[in-house]
Amino acid sequence: MTRVVALGLASGVLFGATMGFLNDNVWVGVVGGVYFGVFMAVVMRRSWEARPLKGLDRSQRRHVARTMRRGEAMDDAKLARPLVESANALLATPFPVVLMRAVFVLMFVLGAAVVVLDVVDGEVPAVSGVLLMLFSLVFLFAVVPMGIRQRERADRSKRATQSRWGDNPTGSV
Repeated sequence: MTRVVALGLASGVLFGATMGFLNDNVWVGVVGGVYFGVFMAVVMRRSWEARPLKGLDRSQRRHVARTMRRGEAMDDAKLARPLVESANALLATPFPVVLMRAVFVLMFVLGAAVVVLDVVDGEVPAVSGVLLMLFSLVFLFAVVPMGIRQRERADRSKRATQSRWGDNPTGSV
């Protein structure tokens, strides 16, 4: 729960500061930051507070997460089932790669249009267009590929664990 609150707080502060800066209005930043922070906390709560890890202590949760992040088979029979269920929860979360890429390409084009409008007209601040272009490039070439690799490693870890402990590992905690 603390990770969810920290994510909501951090994303709300960043989004609010950006909105306040771009609009030259503190209240727009505060209101936008609060709404965005709550939205991010609600959305991420489902994937970060996975039910399969309930009942495990901190070191066991860390071991499951590291093993899944590396794409390896679980070496502990008690933790095999939580790893498989965590991988299933991660893989069940929608991750539409083509749609995400299309959205970020569209964001890049819109940012470029804002920069062009600033050069031609001078009324629209070019800083917001450049920031939008940088944001979209970071997501296109860093965040989306990281998400794809994370999902591939989770699937590989799940398959390796199932081949080692069986399709339905029944290790009890």
